[in-house]
Amino acid sequence: MVAWAGRPTDAARTLKEEGLDVPTSTLRSWVDTTHREQYEELRGKYADKMEAVLVNTYREVALRATMVQRKAVEEAEKRLDRGADTDPARTAAALSKVSQVSTDKLMSLTGRPQVITEERGMTEILRSLAAKVPGLVIMEGEVVDES
Repeated sequence: MVAWAGRPTDAARTLKEEGLDVPTSTLRSWVDTTHREQYEELRGKYADKMEAVLVNTYREVALRATMVQRKAVEEAEKRLDRGADTDPARTAAALSKVSQVSTDKLMSLTGRPQVITEERGMTEILRSLAAKVPGLVIMEGEVVDES
């Protein structure tokens, strides 16, 4: 059952192909009650292998989706060029979302920051503000406009 990700129907079908006729209900019962502890042990034992399969599957799906996404963007561009797009604003919004998600994923996959954060205290912020605004002076943590 571990090899079939807990899907008794798939497991029963494969077992039948191998000459073992085990009903789906029996497999489900073994996993849920009769052999629950052994099933959990096997899931733990093979967790790393299962996760490796997931990682590779997600990579393949992401690549395929990206290829299809590219085709969709090309088709949208062709429709816009021909003047055949009935809702260019909607197309632009959809393409903007595609661009945003693609850029975020690119940054994530290449280890570049997706969010830039700054840590400054109130005093630093007020001093920076005062430096940018002529006549603005900071007095004991407060901003005073002397203009």
